[in-house]
Amino acid sequence: MTTDNEEDGVVTGINVTPLVDITLVLLIIFMVTAHFVNDLGVKVQLPKAAAAESAPTPALTVTLAKNGDIHLMAQRVDINGLKANMAREAALNPGVRVVVAADESLVYKNVIKILDVIKGAGVTRVALSSEK
Repeated sequence: MTTDNEEDGVVTGINVTPLVDITLVLLIIFMVTAHFVNDLGVKVQLPKAAAAESAPTPALTVTLAKNGDIHLMAQRVDINGLKANMAREAALNPGVRVVVAADESLVYKNVIKILDVIKGAGVTRVALSSEK
């Protein structure tokens, strides 16, 4: 024999554990992706490309400004600092990806010089950034 409370099917409490789990997962996703929303701290005029694709995994960003300044992840570095940082990153993570965002008005020779420094430090996965 059952009691009236069991037959009515009245819910006396709400389990909030799934809600908390989903909220925490969303919070972690937003925290991780917020860093990559505006990864270029230095404003450069990127060249246009017919088909631009986005990188599937996060990458280090090297920005070459119009005046020749070099920035690694929005921190200004010189050519020797760039080489040292790239060598360190390549040693820590052999599959590290580097995206070079160079201003469209830069001389091609200067961009190649930076690419040589990055590749000479042991980084094998380098891409050039452009706008679609």
